[in-house]
Amino acid sequence: MMKKLLSHFRRFGAEKRGVAALEFAIIAPLLMVPLLLGSVDLIDVMGANKRAQNVAASMADIIARDTEVSNAEISGIWDALEILMYPNNPADMEMRITSVSIVNASTARVVWSEGHGGMSGRQAGTNVTGLDSRMMVPGTSIIMAETVYKHRAPLGFLFQNQIRMSHNAYRRSRLVDPIPRVS
Repeated sequence: MMKKLLSHFRRFGAEKRGVAALEFAIIAPLLMVPLLLGSVDLIDVMGANKRAQNVAASMADIIARDTEVSNAEISGIWDALEILMYPNNPADMEMRITSVSIVNASTARVVWSEGHGGMSGRQAGTNVTGLDSRMMVPGTSIIMAETVYKHRAPLGFLFQNQIRMSHNAYRRSRLVDPIPRVS
């Protein structure tokens, strides 16, 4: 009985046909770890980017629905950032809301602007460049929201450095043109 068992083990040890499959079975889990870690980083960065984009769109949309913008409302918008950026750190977000009046097809001027988180407001009366020609309708105004989010991936496997995500959102003033800024 023992001889027969040893004979089977010798034949099994001498067999070469399954070596590649055995090597793959040993190495495959090790190859999957970088893929898993990279996927975690990529999904986290994509989620943070979407939340930062949502902050810009939400700010522009809220202000565009107003008839006037007060200090309390601006303060509330900055406070809402914590909810909109959860679970990411809202302290890494810079934001600016700007009311822009379209003077003619080539000139747009700042009516008022507020910045937060390290981004300063634009100076009233200065020209705004880089707007899409479809927004340049004389006698109208737009709300421009800008965000910059500095994100660091949790594992740092796929993205070792800080990633800078910039987003702009534009909305037409819905009720009054331009929306006044009050205290």
